[in-house]
Amino acid sequence: MFENLGSDLSRKRRHYVRVDNFVNKYLKITFQLGTLAVVVYRFGAWSRRYPLGVLLRPVYWLSAQLSTWLTGISVDPSTPIGPGFVIHNFSTINVRATRIGENFTVNQGVSVGADWRANGLPRIGNNVFIGSGAKVLGNVELGNNVVVAANALVERSVPDNCTVVGVPARVISRDAASDYLRFDSGHKPQQAA
Repeated sequence: MFENLGSDLSRKRRHYVRVDNFVNKYLKITFQLGTLAVVVYRFGAWSRRYPLGVLLRPVYWLSAQLSTWLTGISVDPSTPIGPGFVIHNFSTINVRATRIGENFTVNQGVSVGADWRANGLPRIGNNVFIGSGAKVLGNVELGNNVVVAANALVERSVPDNCTVVGVPARVISRDAASDYLRFDSGHKPQQAA
């Protein structure tokens, strides 16, 4: 839990702080609502994996309810998410997937989960950025190094190194995504399993 959480905070500090001083780098990042939701998610995921975590599940449940009420963000603790998880902003963010790789960045108004047919959950690779208001729904796979533009609706799988836009989402670039993403979480990127 603490290793991944450290990578999450470190990545946010390194890449999303405009003025490099103590207050911005540590205090503002630590107390942002998106960071609170990541901390609660990591605690919930940890409590599901370890036997003693069963004793802490009521604490997790209460903190998750409070976090969702305060932030509007809900991240399913059964979704495995790699290090470098960053939530920008807050409000109406729902994340539930089969798996999510390293360096996952999500903005406000995003939904990742089952579609209306409930035919499966998304699988998301490493170094993926999902823009404001975007939806990734159903049994789809987002490859590594993918950018989902604001308000896009992804209902089909997206290969590696692509940028997608629109409703329904379509690929507009097969090589520009790497220039937009900020990968470094303090870990060497691994292939998503």
